[in-house]
Amino acid sequence: MPLPVAAFAPWGNAQLTFTVSGSAITTDAATGNPVASLETIEVLAALKLSGPDWSSEPGVDTTLYRCNGRLLYPAVLDERITNGSKAAAVINGLTGRFELVFDLEMKPVAYPVIRQSISGTFRMLGGKQLPPPPPPPQAP
Repeated sequence: MPLPVAAFAPWGNAQLTFTVSGSAITTDAATGNPVASLETIEVLAALKLSGPDWSSEPGVDTTLYRCNGRLLYPAVLDERITNGSKAAAVINGLTGRFELVFDLEMKPVAYPVIRQSISGTFRMLGGKQLPPPPPPPQAP
């Protein structure tokens, strides 16, 4: 089912796609071992990103953004999405990877009343495509 992005405009700035174990079991052809099927769960959230640490340190990845916000759809995360779960993400038009870090201050009993909070980290992959530069001025 596609996410109802338009219903949450302009707040829904983050589309997260988690891959979780499904209920069906198949057999791995190479090993013969039972393997759980995979399912995708799409989540729409309103996230605020804090800027990355831009200090230049040799060998240190400085592309990590911290994210905090609330779920829009669904209102509560599926129980198979756990602390540290990773998702393919598009946040503010930027493509990357989101890693969930549970907000330990919010009590689960509040989830039916208000939408679940969501926090984590986001690493941008590739970046936003910039428009082409303007043509050079013509000589008279």
